[in-house]
Amino acid sequence: MKRVLVVVAVLAALTACGGTAPESDPSPTIETSDTTSSATTPPPTTTTTTTTTTPPPAPPTTEVPDVVPPPVQPPPYTPPPAQPPPPAPADVYYANCAEARAAGAAPLHRGEPGYRSGLDRDDDGVACET
Repeated sequence: MKRVLVVVAVLAALTACGGTAPESDPSPTIETSDTTSSATTPPPTTTTTTTTTTPPPAPPTTEVPDVVPPPVQPPPYTPPPAQPPPPAPADVYYANCAEARAAGAAPLHRGEPGYRSGLDRDDDGVACET
């Protein structure tokens, strides 16, 4: 009887460790000279535990309405101020027409700075013409 228990314990240990029983007989039977007994090892029980983790739900989204900004109107066009012509010096004096030509002022018209009747030979209002 002790032999049977030892054999059954060894088979149970092998089966629990993933071992298999010998291939000759699917259910081992052990016989002794005094007593005949047969021991059958129950098939191993497999327990599978499955853990499923679901992600937390997404936070609720709040829909933001499309806000259209009012159109931006450019400021009205304002032209830059016109630059006045540089003031002519009032005290321009040309001793002769050659001097007026060298300054780039010839011909001189009546009312312009530098005009004087001494430079206008024919008294037509244009001095230092040609």
